[in-house]
Amino acid sequence: MLDWLKGKPKEPKEAAPPVDMGANELAGLQTPHYIVDLRDLSEFRKGHLKGAHQIPYMELSKRTHELPTDRLIITVDQSDRRGRQATKLLRSYGFEARNLKGGIGSWTEKLVK
Repeated sequence: MLDWLKGKPKEPKEAAPPVDMGANELAGLQTPHYIVDLRDLSEFRKGHLKGAHQIPYMELSKRTHELPTDRLIITVDQSDRRGRQATKLLRSYGFEARNLKGGIGSWTEKLVK
């Protein structure tokens, strides 16, 4: 219990995966994932990542039941701030989640409408 007082090293905790994921990492992702676009519907309709599902940031905590629990959730927003907050929220609910670093503007591939 107090092994650290006796000079025994603490067992390392398993490190959580980083919150952010770069656009290149997402483009090459081979594992099943689910992209959540946090922007409002009008922004989403102007262009979004192929296969993305639109759930506005302000509704996310009420709509987590719509998200799959068996794959990685990728959050995408206009900027990093809300995307990171959404990722942290989803992780607190037990989801495996990461945020697209740099937001939608970092995506270099074609957006769909």
